[in-house]
Amino acid sequence: MLVNNFQYSQIEECLNKIKGIKESFHPDFFIIYMPYKYFEKQYFDLINEAIYPVDNVLISSVATLKDEEIIYNSIGGVAVRFEKNGSITIKSKNAITEDIKGSTSFLKNSLIHEKEGTNFIFSTSSNLSVHRILNKILDRLKNVRLYGGIASSDAEDFRTYISYNGNLIKDGFVVLNLHRIYSFNTISMGFIPIGTTYTITKAKDNKIYSLDDMPVSYFLNNILNNTGVFIEDLDPVITSQIMWEFPFLFIDEEGHISHMLVPMMYDSKDGGYAFYGEVLQGSKVKLSTGDSEDILNDVKLRVGEFKNICQKRGYPDLVFNITCTARNFVLLSDKKEKEEQRIYHQHLKKPPITGFLTFGEIGPDRMGKPGKFYNETSILIGLVEK
Repeated sequence: MLVNNFQYSQIEECLNKIKGIKESFHPDFFIIYMPYKYFEKQYFDLINEAIYPVDNVLISSVATLKDEEIIYNSIGGVAVRFEKNGSITIKSKNAITEDIKGSTSFLKNSLIHEKEGTNFIFSTSSNLSVHRILNKILDRLKNVRLYGGIASSDAEDFRTYISYNGNLIKDGFVVLNLHRIYSFNTISMGFIPIGTTYTITKAKDNKIYSLDDMPVSYFLNNILNNTGVFIEDLDPVITSQIMWEFPFLFIDEEGHISHMLVPMMYDSKDGGYAFYGEVLQGSKVKLSTGDSEDILNDVKLRVGEFKNICQKRGYPDLVFNITCTARNFVLLSDKKEKEEQRIYHQHLKKPPITGFLTFGEIGPDRMGKPGKFYNETSILIGLVEK
């Protein structure tokens, strides 16, 4: 598998690069990340004209990742050409929120077995819908390699877009089947569990109402004590500034961390604490905390694990990095928003790295169970053509 990754601050330069890659590199497909506004202006048509007729997926994102660099409001991506037995199949599904059942069936039937290759799913910011769909098929996801990310944007209403071969998707996802592409991964969290384990005794959709039969407001007031912030102040902006350093860790039946979700806001009208993902009643959770130092220490640990796999099995043709916008926001607060990428590249060096900042990440848990929906994580995926 041959790879040509790219990243530009100016779209005109990137358009020329894409045309050059298409004409000289002859890729089998493109994946491109760019600001949401490019989906709403004439640039969308220009980009599709530059890529045509090569298969492509475009994803809105607040920042692109290339090797050691992260650049906000940029356009970047990767072009791939198979040189052995690899191939790709791309499928898309729109309007998923109004058809959860049909979308669940579509996704289940679209995935290939790990013996056949690797699956990617990229979605618009329909976090609750996507998480519901994944939760409905979790028990059936055996021997499947599934990774992915939720598109992101800096729009005031958080609207995001994806497109497949020029077809715009506003509420849906695309599935990429990479046939005969072997994969391995590591996941960095970096947040430290604190306190006891609680049971979510009342929840609906993406909101928690009570933990151990106590109102969730009781716990929030304890966290906010002496901060000068009141629980009623927790709108999406204030929540991102204060509560993103306290994500919830979800614990599975074996006592392992299953996944992590970051809070969205407190709804004073119904007393619910909303998250960027589905919350299931009866789930076990622990509060966690972390800062830039905790995150970056975990990055060093996880990239070390990833490098050990590379040294044993050989370095991948491409490393895909899916990392959370909220996580980068925590790093940004300490002016360390570029450090994660630098650490990855410093340790790995050889393989090209591509990726983008997300509103949610999809990957296996630490025990290898696929299809988990995360917030505030960074996932490294190594891809090797067989």
